[in-house]
Amino acid sequence: MNVVEKNKLKVILVITSILTLVFIVIVGIEYLDEKRRDRALKYYNEISTTVILAGTLGMDLECSDNKGNTWVINGSDISLLDIVTKDITDYISGEKQSLYNYKIIKNEYIQKYIDNFNDNMKHIRISGENGAGIPIPPKTISEGEGMEEFQEIKSLDELTTYMHKLTKNGEYYLYALYVVGLDGTGFSGRITYESDNGEEKIIDEYGVLYLGDLFKKY
Repeated sequence: MNVVEKNKLKVILVITSILTLVFIVIVGIEYLDEKRRDRALKYYNEISTTVILAGTLGMDLECSDNKGNTWVINGSDISLLDIVTKDITDYISGEKQSLYNYKIIKNEYIQKYIDNFNDNMKHIRISGENGAGIPIPPKTISEGEGMEEFQEIKSLDELTTYMHKLTKNGEYYLYALYVVGLDGTGFSGRITYESDNGEEKIIDEYGVLYLGDLFKKY
């Protein structure tokens, strides 16, 4: 092999090495970006129930990053979910270097909300006819939505944990409760409140309940 051929071989080896390095870098970046995206989407799936609950109740969120910085997002006049969605989108794009932690800040109304929620989950019944005209007897919200038998909730932490449970269909409780209709559907039904003494109060002759309604006093 003469000098010219050796030089050509060196050039080819250098170019091949550079191309290989570029390929490795590109694949590595794509792999890291994919892991970053998957991590962010998984986190969004986990945290969204907490954020939606805070927004529904008009409560504030405490946010913190991996550097120990902490701040508060006011939930009374802005969409908390929009803000959190943007934070997570910025993380996926690389504009933010870490995912934030979010926690609902308790206020003076939380115990009243929890008491009302407990009351409604125990006493509200929904009945009517399905699309085929078959009568659906009065059911509790838990029965209709495929949830476990309701147990009284005592704290905000328990409420947050409850909303993150899964129904028989694999749906987060919070999403199942976002619109409560006849027999686990979004269709309207007769909604009543049945007191412990058997007295019945009609909430709606033909309608549905939304998540926020479950925290009201009837």
